[in-house]
Amino acid sequence: MLARHAESLFWAGRHIERAESTARLLDVTYHTHLEAMAGSETASWHDLLKILHVDLAFSESERILKADVVSEFLVFDPSNPGTIRSNVTQARENLRAVRELISTEMWEAVNAFHLRLSARDLSDDVRGEPHELYAMVRTQCQALAGVASETMPRDECWNFLSLGWMLERSVMTLRLLLVRYSQLVSAGATGGFHHWVSTLKSASGSEAFRRRYRASMDPADVVAFLLMARDFPRSVLFGLQAAEKALSWIDGTSSPNTRPQRLLGRLRADVEFLDVRELLSGDLSVYLDMVEHDIRQVAESIETTYFRSTDETALHVLDPTMVWR
Repeated sequence: MLARHAESLFWAGRHIERAESTARLLDVTYHTHLEAMAGSETASWHDLLKILHVDLAFSESERILKADVVSEFLVFDPSNPGTIRSNVTQARENLRAVRELISTEMWEAVNAFHLRLSARDLSDDVRGEPHELYAMVRTQCQALAGVASETMPRDECWNFLSLGWMLERSVMTLRLLLVRYSQLVSAGATGGFHHWVSTLKSASGSEAFRRRYRASMDPADVVAFLLMARDFPRSVLFGLQAAEKALSWIDGTSSPNTRPQRLLGRLRADVEFLDVRELLSGDLSVYLDMVEHDIRQVAESIETTYFRSTDETALHVLDPTMVWR
């Protein structure tokens, strides 16, 4: 496979996952405010910007921190390269570059999604019925995942696509925990319960968590579930295991012969064998920061190993739309 084709698939997976995560986080934040007490709006929207790592860009733009302004910034603002619209467009362009390597069904699905989003008045959607817009984005992204799963052979194309998809997913769950944890444990029993429910919904994990832990809302159980659940597709461990499997297939061996495999294997093992109670007795945020840094190292190593030389990578990351944000 050509390096540029592998890179296009890797980034297509990332962009699709980022679009879905942004839509889900926006939707949960929007509905949380329908039930929340007055005065909590500013903090929640700021937290959302922090999870997506665009809080600094938003503050530098001197916009007002309120629902419709933040939503526009995350959905379609041209000054933000990480909007939903931008991610869908970038995913389509990356898949168009490998049109001959993906199924007709997948190309039709991503192209229809792009056209459907382009035909909408996103400003009216955000100010009128944002829930319907976010639901459409989530459904279309999930449909793309299903079409890819059901129509693509498990070859290099599938594994590079899956690699980007799963690493992005792991990072988003990490950031969700990182931003939410410190405020949740200090919110008190009642406030903490509602915050944890919101956090689980932001990862599409509320129902799965309740089936496993029943009525528990112990912070240790929530952290263990989002970090280490082997069977929940949005846990950090699940994403790392899937990414490691994809890397092993790409390299044609289960032994860690490449730097990305070694880095990812060590990281996956560290998360897999965590003692959560021991972790929570220390500073969880320091550990989550470390894991995010390690995932970034894995991604940079993948760039160098499969897509370009070290010098080319140094030049490439100057493009703000391609930085591992």
